[in-house]
Amino acid sequence: MSQLFTRYFLSNGIQETAEWRESAKRPEAFIEFRDGVRELHEEFQQRSNPNESETEQDLIRPILNLLGWKDYLPQQGTESNEDIPDHLLFADAEAKARAGERKKSEDRYLDALAVQESKRFDLALSSRQTGDQVQRGTPHGQIWRYLETASTVSDGRIRWGILTNGGVWRLYDYRARPRASGYFEADLAELFVTNDEDQLRIFYLLFRRDAFTPREEATNTFLEEAIAEGRHYEERVAQDLSSVVFGEAFRTFVGALAEGPEPDLSKVY
Repeated sequence: MSQLFTRYFLSNGIQETAEWRESAKRPEAFIEFRDGVRELHEEFQQRSNPNESETEQDLIRPILNLLGWKDYLPQQGTESNEDIPDHLLFADAEAKARAGERKKSEDRYLDALAVQESKRFDLALSSRQTGDQVQRGTPHGQIWRYLETASTVSDGRIRWGILTNGGVWRLYDYRARPRASGYFEADLAELFVTNDEDQLRIFYLLFRRDAFTPREEATNTFLEEAIAEGRHYEERVAQDLSSVVFGEAFRTFVGALAEGPEPDLSKVY
């Protein structure tokens, strides 16, 4: 089970954010995303056994584009070239241009916001495909290795990774622990079956490029504030519960003992 964001934030807290309110007030961008992704999925699901290249080219990249990720570079590695993600994602064309001018491909991580890895449609993301002699480990393990490389090369600045098979999308945070559950997962195909527009809007707000860049007149990104808000809520709940247990309840218990009848000590001996 993914645990990157708290249950409270996903069910309540996100609807109190400025991003949610703005999206609901001016829904044009969200509607364009929703209708565009639905059309892409409906067309793609008619295909017979699409491979990874088809999935990336005809489904994943168009969805990234609808999420605002228009600027990316494919297959950027390091000197050892051991772990190469499918894409480096950039905030804008200027950042991509700066990266493209760097002579060493590993230096291009310095201008990126996130790493992204694509898998073929419907491939399991947490288990290895039976009989797969090419795939090294699981896709889940791959994205963690890519993030480790990206974090090292960028001196810890890159912390976000996106892993997807076109239907299921995962958002990873390199700083999250434990790693087994340090991600957020959304199944786009299922969301269109259930027609859950709130969950689709959550996906849109968390995966779009704007969530990875600091908001105007702010130092933190929407993703960073989402994680922090969930933790603050949990801390408040723990404090309130502690107050009830060790405050009011304890005083009530002590008061009941004080008001009760005196014990018959003769029965003790």
